[in-house]
Amino acid sequence: MRTHLKKMTLAVLPLAGLLWTAPEVFAHDEHQAVHEGLNAEHSAEHQDLNAEHQADHQDLNAEHRAAHEQHMTKRQHRRLHRQLAAEHRAEHRALNAEHQTEHNELNAQHQDYHDYDR
Repeated sequence: MRTHLKKMTLAVLPLAGLLWTAPEVFAHDEHQAVHEGLNAEHSAEHQDLNAEHQADHQDLNAEHRAAHEQHMTKRQHRRLHRQLAAEHRAEHRALNAEHQTEHNELNAQHQDYHDYDR
């Protein structure tokens, strides 16, 4: 009888260990899927911001070329470049603010996942 109990215990222990650790494995897989989703969203946001940045540069370049079609004095030319530079800086600040907002939102989503998971 003692040998039978020993064999039964040795057979059941690995199964019990598997059942005990299985929820952790599934939770890790779910957590990994959440991270992959957030990373994909983050990457898409970066692509959108880069496209917007590129479009802003093209608009500024077009504005610059169009302004050079007009006759202007040196003073007007310097003023044009100061205005374009200021517009360029403002667009960069707006894009950086949008970028930071997106990071904050993704971080909040990630934190909400962990807070809900507890």
